[in-house]
Amino acid sequence: MWWGLGLDLNRSLAAWKKLQDEKTEKEVVGSKVDAAELEALNAQINQHRENFRGQRRAGSIHILMGIGSSLLVVLVCSIAVTYFIGTGRWCREVVDAYKLAPEILQENNRLKRRSFPWALCGMLTALGISALGAAADPGTGMAGTERWVTPHLFAALAGICLISYCLYVLWCFIVRNNEIINRVMHEVHTRRAGLDPAVEREGSSGVVSAG
Repeated sequence: MWWGLGLDLNRSLAAWKKLQDEKTEKEVVGSKVDAAELEALNAQINQHRENFRGQRRAGSIHILMGIGSSLLVVLVCSIAVTYFIGTGRWCREVVDAYKLAPEILQENNRLKRRSFPWALCGMLTALGISALGAAADPGTGMAGTERWVTPHLFAALAGICLISYCLYVLWCFIVRNNEIINRVMHEVHTRRAGLDPAVEREGSSGVVSAG
């Protein structure tokens, strides 16, 4: 977004086209055009053309960075979704195999269901910002691209905040889910040792308190 703030492709292109049209009109008049005036106009046209080409090169970098950022957001959110699907299946199999408390599986499923909308929201937000950026790009050849510049800017500002919050929520859910996994592993180790989980937890807390 920082790279794109200094770009204004539509305005640069409009200024170049305006001078080009002015030159065309003067050339139609023919004999009434002063040679020095026409030369100065050509110099301005060349300057605006170079400015637009420079903006276009910077705009290409902005587009590539935007695509890369969108793919990164989609990747991270997809990893979060895959994590909850994988750990959910693992948790169900372990709870069924060791006859653990069903509340463990219920809490895991609840976190999984709550995480999916946030992951989807993050992905769709990134795609929406990219779509508005494409609509504002004069290189697409579409008419009225300048109308989409401001919506793209505000969408990027709001989208960055929304995506950041989505990733924060997913991180919180993963931390809580990791606590569930640790609880399951603790109960499994206890069962394998042939001890009662409640007894071992009381013994462990007693040792901590005594320390």
